[in-house]
Amino acid sequence: MKILKPSLLIVFVALALSSCNTQATENQKTVAEISEDVQVYYFHNTKRCATCNAVENETRVALEMFYEENMKAGTMGFTSLNLEEKDGKEMAQSLQVSAQTLLIVKGKTRVNLTNEGFMNARTNPTKFHEILRAEIDKLL
Repeated sequence: MKILKPSLLIVFVALALSSCNTQATENQKTVAEISEDVQVYYFHNTKRCATCNAVENETRVALEMFYEENMKAGTMGFTSLNLEEKDGKEMAQSLQVSAQTLLIVKGKTRVNLTNEGFMNARTNPTKFHEILRAEIDKLL
């Protein structure tokens, strides 16, 4: 077996580290490009309970009620993603999400409203709408 010279070994290690850093930078860039405007993401599983469905439905209702113009103009978006499907897995990985999550994203800012959604969407949707609105307004 032939042993590599130390200088060649250093070159191989540098190239390997460089390619790893490039991949991480590309992933971060993808998230930044996606989140320049206010984006609301709801990550869920295939099997969903009534509360899970309420979080998604009431989020849509609030966005249409308070931000219809932003949605039409494309400066705000809502995406529901299944964590068990390819697109959902990829987006969850890029946003560092590992479970059911309601996330508001703008640039590098991330606001996790999962707890508020699950506590209020089904039993007190008006309160949930106001919480969602207050957090989005901070980002506009």
